[in-house]
Amino acid sequence: MSETPETNSRTEVVRDTIVLQLKLIVDGLRDLALMPLCFFAALLGLILHSERPGRYVYRILSYGRLSEKWIGLFDDADKDEMEPIKYEGKNFDDLIVKTQTAFESKYVDPEKKDLLVRKLNEALNDINSKINHKKSV
Repeated sequence: MSETPETNSRTEVVRDTIVLQLKLIVDGLRDLALMPLCFFAALLGLILHSERPGRYVYRILSYGRLSEKWIGLFDDADKDEMEPIKYEGKNFDDLIVKTQTAFESKYVDPEKKDLLVRKLNEALNDINSKINHKKSV
């Protein structure tokens, strides 16, 4: 007995829903692992490399982007038969920049911020030079 298109459609929806749940789990575990990895990669880059401090964190982001393509969380959205959903608004990064700008303009003294950034850079340069000096000895 052959299945009707309706049965195939239901079977496909059930299968795709189960696969989506598995992909969500894998995606969540990946994100959970990325949180501390990115933090420590940024910290190591800041301490070890004054020239290119983002080298480790951006490499991890590249692996994250690759894993996102491999997981293909929303690949089955191509099966949507309704009118395409269009979004041309702002993204999350735009929201962060707007929030940061509003916060800084209201609560952060530019001179104190510059002083703090300068002291942070001096401290990181000091740590970096000590670590690089030990490597060369």
